[in-house]
Amino acid sequence: MCLIAEIVHSCSNEKVAQAAVASIGSDFADKVGARASAYGMSIGAFTARAVLQFDQRVGEDERKLLRQAMRGADQPILFGLHRILQPVIETVD
Repeated sequence: MCLIAEIVHSCSNEKVAQAAVASIGSDFADKVGARASAYGMSIGAFTARAVLQFDQRVGEDERKLLRQAMRGADQPILFGLHRILQPVIETVD
C-alpha cells in the first residue's frame, strides 16, 4: 500500500489520528488542538477530516511532491501527516 494511502486509511479513524498527532510532538499537537478547538472539534476528528479532505482534493502532482518529501524520512507516515496538517493549521479564516 502506498504510504499516502496508509495515512488516509489509518488517520481517517479519529482515535488513530489523535494518537498520530500526539506522536509528532506536543508543540505540534497543541497547534492542531487549538485549530480543532476553533471548529469545536477534537484533535482526532479535526485530523481525520483534514486527511480525508486532502485525499479528495489534491491532484497527482501534490501527491507526488508528498511522496518525494516522505522518501527517506525516519517516520514517513508521521512526516506525511505533519505535511498534510501544516497548511491546514496555518490557514487564517
